[in-house]
Amino acid sequence: MTHEDFDSIAALDAAGAATAEESLALAAHLAGCADCSRARDEYAEAATLLALDLPPVAPPNDVRDRVIESTDVVDIASRRGGMNPWWLATAATLFLALWGWREIGIRVAREHMKNQNAEIHQLTEQNTVLMQQKEKLSAEMQALGSSGTQTIALQGQQFAPSASARVFLVPGHRRAIVFFSNLPDNAKDKSYQLWIIRADQPKPQSAGIFDASHGSATITVDNLPVATEIKGLAVTLEPRGGVEQPTNADYVVMGKT
Repeated sequence: MTHEDFDSIAALDAAGAATAEESLALAAHLAGCADCSRARDEYAEAATLLALDLPPVAPPNDVRDRVIESTDVVDIASRRGGMNPWWLATAATLFLALWGWREIGIRVAREHMKNQNAEIHQLTEQNTVLMQQKEKLSAEMQALGSSGTQTIALQGQQFAPSASARVFLVPGHRRAIVFFSNLPDNAKDKSYQLWIIRADQPKPQSAGIFDASHGSATITVDNLPVATEIKGLAVTLEPRGGVEQPTNADYVVMGKT
């Protein structure tokens, strides 16, 4: 037999479940093998600790039935002068404790796998967001480099005189990219809102909302109304989420095309 075979027998022997022949073979092997002897001691210690310390775990009904049916094996073992019936009952108790330990180990492994899968899912979502941001940045850089791009400067108004913005209009893509500087950070209940002032409409048209962080902000506007002239752009500070029309005339930045 190999060391792996004796290791398995050592585990059975620690629980009192090894046959007489297996116990004799193991004892002969342990006399000359320090590694297997140490493994046998560890199994014995683990079995004792499990029997004394583990909380009870209800085994399946069929396991309980098989343990009860082991009384026939006890009688046979007693008649043959083999395993002590008291020790066999102890071995059955250890088996149930070992079964409970196995169930706990499986639950821990499943929980660990669940956490790993959740982390993988989160990383996958983050990677998707990063790829989308990369594609958006690539498209914006390509648009900025096109020959038809126009630039508009927005100046800070009385609300924030040091603020400014630079608008890159890309008529061919019906897109505008706006970079803001020196904007006061908006409160949590407020949003900055960009407005397009059109030549064919008396009221401004909302072009989106954004937040400022450390004075900077960027917003991309798609589906620009290129069929009509855009007279100018302006920004106001509005209630969180934006409004249909400006609630005030305190423009943060403003500029004409």
